Amino acid sequence: MTRALAVVIALLLAALGWQSWRLSNASDLIDMQAGVLEAKTEKLAEKNSQLIALSILTETNNREQMRLYAEAEDNNALLRQRQRRIEELKRENTELRRWSDTPLPPDVVRMYARPAVTGGAAYRQWLSESDALPSGNVSPAH
Repeated sequence: MTRALAVVIALLLAALGWQSWRLSNASDLIDMQAGVLEAKTEKLAEKNSQLIALSILTETNNREQMRLYAEAEDNNALLRQRQRRIEELKRENTELRRWSDTPLPPDVVRMYARPAVTGGAAYRQWLSESDALPSGNVSPAH
């Protein structure tokens, strides 16, 4: 009987050791998964704050775009009103009509005829080519 009791106690000790080893492994796994979960929670919170910021920015952009469209419509209405007023004035004032029908001075026409300038270098190039002064004949000093 003592031998059987020793075998049972040895089996119980082996089972207890095996269970404590499994419990230790499970505890380590739980700690590791808790760390991973915490890191993912932080990353999710960061992404959420980025999405909120983007949402606010999008809403602001949409509001500004609507404001700009409304402003453009107002400008177009004012421009149409101005054009109508100019036409009314031209119809009622013969001197103004005569003035508006005369061709623009050559200097103004030349200003409208210049090519599109795309940057400082192109502007300097255009300036150097247009209306260049003739080179003067310099007589050598004797």
